[in-house]
Amino acid sequence: MKSMLTMPLIAALALSILLTACGGGGGGGSTATAPSTLAQPSLAYPIPANLWAAPATAVPATGNYVYLQSDAGEYIGAGHNYVYTNTDTLMTLATHGLAIDMTLKGNEDWTGNFLLPSAAGKLQAGYFKGLTRTPFADAAVGGVEWSGEGRGCNTISGWVAIDNIVLTAGVMTALDLRFEQNCEGSFGALHGQIHWTRANADSAQAPGPSSIPSNLWKATAVTVPSVGNYLYLESPQGDYIGNGRSYLYTSSNAAFKTTSFGAHVGVGIAGDQTWSGEFQGMQGQSQLSVGYYPNLRRYPYNNPMFGGLDWSGEYRGCGDVTGWFVVDKIAYSGTTLTSIDLRFEQYCDASTVPLHGQLHWDASDTTVAPGPVPPPSGLWAPDASFVAPPANYVYLVSDAGDSIGGGATQLLTPGNATLDVVTNMTAALRINVGGWTGDFLAMNSLSQLQPGYYGGVHNASFINGMKAGMEWWGNGRSCGTVTGWFVVDKVTYTLAELTAIDLRFEQHCDGAGPALHGAIHWVKP
Repeated sequence: MKSMLTMPLIAALALSILLTACGGGGGGGSTATAPSTLAQPSLAYPIPANLWAAPATAVPATGNYVYLQSDAGEYIGAGHNYVYTNTDTLMTLATHGLAIDMTLKGNEDWTGNFLLPSAAGKLQAGYFKGLTRTPFADAAVGGVEWSGEGRGCNTISGWVAIDNIVLTAGVMTALDLRFEQNCEGSFGALHGQIHWTRANADSAQAPGPSSIPSNLWKATAVTVPSVGNYLYLESPQGDYIGNGRSYLYTSSNAAFKTTSFGAHVGVGIAGDQTWSGEFQGMQGQSQLSVGYYPNLRRYPYNNPMFGGLDWSGEYRGCGDVTGWFVVDKIAYSGTTLTSIDLRFEQYCDASTVPLHGQLHWDASDTTVAPGPVPPPSGLWAPDASFVAPPANYVYLVSDAGDSIGGGATQLLTPGNATLDVVTNMTAALRINVGGWTGDFLAMNSLSQLQPGYYGGVHNASFINGMKAGMEWWGNGRSCGTVTGWFVVDKVTYTLAELTAIDLRFEQHCDGAGPALHGAIHWVKP
C-alpha cells in the first residue's frame, strides 16, 4: 500500500511545480508568457513591421507577379533583381498539406518550395522563421528553398512571411508571400515577394503575335523563285550556322519535310546540305497564325509566353538563340498544315551577325527531281585502241595522281576476276569485282535506272536523294567526298530485275583534278 500511495503524491507535487513555473499556481487565473523561439520554433509569429518587402515602385500595381532581389555576391540570384508577371512568364502555383510550390518558366526558370512547420496545422498567414532547406527540412521546423537557372543551395536558413492567403473549399485562390533565403551561410540574401490570385492566373495568356513591322528582313524578289516550294538562307560572314554562305533549295534539288502540332511547325531540308528548323508559337495558341513573333529564345528552352526558334544543320547548332520569326501566310486543313510562308532572323549565342531565312511551302507542289538528260558531247569513253572483250568486263583508267586507281589501267573480266552484280536494287547498281566496289544510284524520282547522263553526283553513301550518287572504292582506298558523273548507255530490266547494262563514269576524289574513269559492260549470264 505504501508504494501505491506514493505515486499520487509524486504526481501532485510535479503538477504543482509545473503550474508554478507556468504562472498558474494562484487562484486568480493564468497568464501565458510569449512563446520562446527555442522552445516553440514552429509556431507562426506576428509579422514584424520592419520585415523586408519589395519597394512599391518595383512591382506592378495589378496582376500576378514575382519579384526577386539578390544582394551582391548572393549565389542564386547572382546579384540581380528580377520582375515577372503573368504576361511574360508562365506561373504555376500548387499546394499540398502545409507546402506551397511555385514554378516560373520565362526568360529564366525558377522553382520555389515553402513548407510551414507542422504546428501550424494548416496553411495560414504569419511569420515563420528559423527555416531550413526544403525538402530536407524537419517537418516540425519548416523549410524554404528558391532555386533555378542551374543554381541551388546545399544548406539554407531563412524565413517566410505569408501576408495573405485565401483558401476556398480547400483550394488556394489568393496568396501574398515574402521570403528571405541565405545560401550556404552567406551574408548576402535572396529576397522574394509573390502576389498571386487565381482570377489573374486563369485570365493570364500570351498576347498573341503582333502586326508585322514593315522594316523586317525579307528576301529580295530576284533571290527566290516565283513559283514552287523553296527555302532561302542568307548568312553573312561571322554567322556560325550558315557559315557565311547563301543557299537556295527547291523541290527539284532538295526534299522538304514539314511537321505541325499545336502552335509548332518543324521544317526539314535534305539537299546538298541538311537543315532543320523549329518554330514555336506562344502559350495559349492552338495553331500558328499570321503575325510577328519577337523576343524569341532557343526552342525548346524558350519562354513559353513568347515562343521559340531554332535553326541548325550541317552538324552546327547554337547553345542559345535570340531572334524572331514572321508568319506571312499559313493554312491548315483541320490540324494538318497545308501551306506556310515564313521568314526568320536568328542570332547564335553571343553573335551580333544574324542568319536570315525565308520559306515558302505548299503541300500541293508536285515538283519532282529531274531525271537523266542526253549525254553531253565530249564525255570520256574508252579510246579507239581499246578492244572490248566478248564477255562481261570492267575497264578502269586512272589518271596520274588519282588516289583510288593509283594511275593504273585495269581490264577485269571473268577470266581474271569474279564479277558480282546486285540486280534487285531500286534505280541503283552495285558491282563487286577484283577487290573493288562500285555504287551507282539514280535520283529518288526514278524506280529504275534509265539511259542518259547523271551529272553533279555526290557520294552514294551520303547522297542528296534529289540527285544521282556514285562511288568507286576498294583495295584499301576510298574517297571522303566524290564529284563526277555517270552515263547509262544501255540498260535492260526483266520483270523489274536488272539483266543488262552498259555504263561509264568519271570520279574525282576529294576535289582532286585527276580522275578515275571506268566502263562497265554486263549481261546477266
